[in-house]
Amino acid sequence: MKKRKHMLIERDEAESLILLSLFSFAVTIIGVRLFLELTGYPQVGNGTLHIAHVLWGGLLLFMAVIIVLIWDNPSVMRATAVLGGIGIGLFIDEVGKFITQSNDYFFPAAAPIIYGFFLLTVLVYLLVRRPDKIDPQRAMVHALEQIQDAIYGELDAHEVGGLTQNLLAAQDTERQEIAQMAALLHTYVQEGHVPFKNYKPNLTTRMQLIIAGWWRAMGRMWHRRLIVIALSITAVSSIIVLAALLWLTFSPAAVTDQPYGTGGIASLAIASQQTDVESVNGNYLRDSIQITIGIVSLVAIALIVQGREKAGILFAVISIVLSITAVQLITFYLDQFTAIIPTLYQLSLLFFVLTYRAWYLLPQER
Repeated sequence: MKKRKHMLIERDEAESLILLSLFSFAVTIIGVRLFLELTGYPQVGNGTLHIAHVLWGGLLLFMAVIIVLIWDNPSVMRATAVLGGIGIGLFIDEVGKFITQSNDYFFPAAAPIIYGFFLLTVLVYLLVRRPDKIDPQRAMVHALEQIQDAIYGELDAHEVGGLTQNLLAAQDTERQEIAQMAALLHTYVQEGHVPFKNYKPNLTTRMQLIIAGWWRAMGRMWHRRLIVIALSITAVSSIIVLAALLWLTFSPAAVTDQPYGTGGIASLAIASQQTDVESVNGNYLRDSIQITIGIVSLVAIALIVQGREKAGILFAVISIVLSITAVQLITFYLDQFTAIIPTLYQLSLLFFVLTYRAWYLLPQER
């Protein structure tokens, strides 16, 4: 008897659940750091006890596991995603204490570690977000999930259409038990036995639809123009960085107070002389990568302007990914959590470019 292979099949709502958890994680980190900064880093406890927020994070993670082990419905899965995101945010925010002998919450490497973990979660989301190839077994599992949602009264007319498509796809299999079950359920659905409610997307879906609506309304031309403008800003910033590095390297006046005063490049040069070697080396490494990113952005702009959009968008994605990973990782080490705002901008730009690719370029490949 042939041994059947074990299959790993994503949940039907895996994309939205991961996004919800990712959003909860990011908001928790930003919220905790902002709250502590504004309140002077208060502590819960007394001279002996210190109730760190890592404990609350662990408690929420435990609650998320217990809830999903006990109950099984769509609202519980969404609650688990939120609790898990908040829990891991509270937990990993204190990573500096875990990796230092002195329990240093402000250890410089803590911020890039937190950011690196966030990037790994984003990577998981992007992998889950990719459309799967049609597979009868996967379609059957998703159909059973959707029928379970129907029992809770959470299917709408649009989702019933998706259920029908999954049941049709599930019938195209060599395993007769799956094909027969899919055929029976398809007949049951077609006869109108599956109740559904009026379509009302959840909050996450509504936000996605609103943003997608804005992007659709601007049209392909303006979508492309905004991408080129963003890449141009990146390229110009890199040129400025390159000019500053050359000025600091070759001009003796760059490190004097006269005639340039203490502002601008002079102040940057003086400040760099007063910092530790690691910070100076980190700044030079970051600047070098930024210059490389600027070159890649210029190539992307040239290709897009020439009408070679597929290649241009690929270079644009490479430029943004380099910025999100290499540059922002170094920035989190050097500047700590002040890097959050440029990181959010780069992530938004990445999704903006990937959306353009999905809407206007991928259909041409089919």
